[in-house]
Amino acid sequence: MQQAITDHVDSHLDETIEGLKRLTRQPSISAQRLGVLECGEMVVEMLRDAGFDAGLVPTADPGYPGIIAELKGKSDRSLLFYNHYDVQPPDPLDEWETPPFEPTERDGYLYGRGISDDKGPIAARLAAIKAVRDTMGELPITIRWCLEGAEEIGSPGFHEFVEQNAERIKSDVCIWEGGGVNWDGRPMVMLGVKGLLYVELECRSAKTDSHSSYAPVVPNPAWRLIWALNTLKDESERIAIPGFYDRIRPALENETKAIAALPDTSREFLHDLGVEMAVGEASGYEFRRRLIMEPTANIAGFGAGYTGQGAKTILPAVARAKLDFRLVPNQDPQEILQNLREHLDRNGFSDVTISSLTSEHPARTSIEDPFVRQVADSARRVYESEPYIVPSMTGTGPQHPVQHILGVPVASCGIDYPGNRIHAPNENIRLDYFRLGVLHTAELITELGA
Repeated sequence: MQQAITDHVDSHLDETIEGLKRLTRQPSISAQRLGVLECGEMVVEMLRDAGFDAGLVPTADPGYPGIIAELKGKSDRSLLFYNHYDVQPPDPLDEWETPPFEPTERDGYLYGRGISDDKGPIAARLAAIKAVRDTMGELPITIRWCLEGAEEIGSPGFHEFVEQNAERIKSDVCIWEGGGVNWDGRPMVMLGVKGLLYVELECRSAKTDSHSSYAPVVPNPAWRLIWALNTLKDESERIAIPGFYDRIRPALENETKAIAALPDTSREFLHDLGVEMAVGEASGYEFRRRLIMEPTANIAGFGAGYTGQGAKTILPAVARAKLDFRLVPNQDPQEILQNLREHLDRNGFSDVTISSLTSEHPARTSIEDPFVRQVADSARRVYESEPYIVPSMTGTGPQHPVQHILGVPVASCGIDYPGNRIHAPNENIRLDYFRLGVLHTAELITELGA
């Protein structure tokens, strides 16, 4: 690591944090269409201030514009950054210790909605770019940026956006959002994402709620939906939809070895969430394998009837449940959707309707790709410890179109740590890990230009 770059990062760290605070104060809740366009304009301004040729680019929905930016470097070698500038809703508000859109520093941490996912990484990458450019006179490589404003609602239209703008954003390699350190402070290099199918099931039995005394003769849609949901998994937690597992690519030997090399952090993971025991009492390697490599069928929400204070004796007219399926290579979300429909019909639940809300394909970069070694080598020098190679994040993002349309390897290099509470109240970053994330990004840029 060049000392001049480290000095630049450190001398401008307060300025970088203030820029991040300013960005976090601007709400950009895609699920509510709140402040998204305004935040996109703010990000474009930040990119232009850093020397980028940047602008908003229309998507299928004008309320969620993309951003494309480029800053030419000394060589033709190019690096693409993917980020998103939208955030999750901050609810429940009463569980925040400080207001979610009033970023607050406390005991070496910085709190605020989007501070980790994904505005902190944007600020960190900009700080790294400025440090390299200012100390070296110019960037050693060309850097491009692709940002979206709808990642938190499933990136609708992003596949088409990448197709339409492929020539503008095509690069040699790509750094994804996320990345950071494990519980022990050692860096993690993530190589993939799970896919996603998000659906809403609905069962309706009457045109309006009615008196609960009618239950002997009027079907209760809540019971119907509960029974339908009960067919999706068996008692061992295996998903019972026919064909669900058929297309899954078995784990490669190097992926299995990479998971085995990860430390056992199951106790810290569960303690942080206040959970006493993992599903199936999994621990050690099995805990990590399940978390990283297995698909899921999760009930994300369920609603029917009266849930307010006190008693109200009604028979609900409608019941709804929201489910998300996390998918792994080579599962196809549209095929899983069709299998789900056929499964419900076969089990006598043709009255349960399915609305597909969003879907994404899984994606994963090969551990053997030379780019993975470059990301790991630069992390080793900055963190002064051996990086963990993680075949996939446990979550989802639109990596598939970037990897398959542009034909580029994708890896992570970030600021995260396991206690960041993304998507939850009191989302935060640790400022020491933020600094290391900036330095890792700067080191990677110089490595790619060597």
